[in-house]
Amino acid sequence: MNVAVLASPNDVSVVVAILEALKAIDVPAYGLKIREKWEDLSRAEILRFVDRASHFLIVCSPESGDRSWFSFAAGYGVGKDSRTALYRMDAAWEPPRYLGALPILDGLEELSGYYRVEKAEWFVQESRRSARAALLEMGISFHSDSLAQCVKDGDLHAVELFLKAGFLPDARDKHGVPLLCLAARNKHRSLTELLLEYGASIDAQSEDRGYSPLMDAALAGAGEIAELLLAKGAALDLQSKDGQTALVVVVGKNDVAMAKRLLEYGADPDVADKLGLSARKYASLFKNRPMLELFTPR
Repeated sequence: MNVAVLASPNDVSVVVAILEALKAIDVPAYGLKIREKWEDLSRAEILRFVDRASHFLIVCSPESGDRSWFSFAAGYGVGKDSRTALYRMDAAWEPPRYLGALPILDGLEELSGYYRVEKAEWFVQESRRSARAALLEMGISFHSDSLAQCVKDGDLHAVELFLKAGFLPDARDKHGVPLLCLAARNKHRSLTELLLEYGASIDAQSEDRGYSPLMDAALAGAGEIAELLLAKGAALDLQSKDGQTALVVVVGKNDVAMAKRLLEYGADPDVADKLGLSARKYASLFKNRPMLELFTPR
């Protein structure tokens, strides 16, 4: 971020005060005195002064609207898509109609508040631009399908770049499967941790079979991921499209260790699926004594 403060030579003292105010909030800035002979400068000379600025701040006095440099500076700033604002020295001064949408700052306090917000937004945008550029350099297209594939592949660095570039941690693949479910299905613990750190919904259910990340971890036999999700407060008795809970899934897999952990966290062995069978009933149907022993109160 770099703010160019543009003003006529008569307003140098104001520019100095503005630069001091910006320095106090750690916003890089430099001043430009626009002299009467600016029109004699070549395009290259003008660009050398203004092209390094990400933001334009134009100091406006009652005579500014009549000055050719003012129209040029405002037009250049808007056309370059620099964030342009007007610093008004006289509260009665009104900008030309074509600049009516630009922010008008009255006083150094208002200026400081405005650029604190601008600074925060700028760094977010720069982080996103940098992350997107890094993905393109890696040959990864900036698309949701690419993000989903990176999750499946366990590419932690690429997934973090996608998140930094602005993709939501609750994004889904083309089948409606949340990223967190994809990480669990493919046994990628580090990715699971990363998505949770970025705020992924721990109980988001997939559109294909209605599984939550915990259910997917249970089906995949990903004990470490299941333990992580349990410790983070994952819902224990969510039901899939077939009405199955995570506990029903692990009974079907005969995963006694994971069934024990689910029960220790408070999973209900009597939640029935759409066939009317619960984890306890499946264990009885399969004559699975170790499972039944887990479900029998002592």
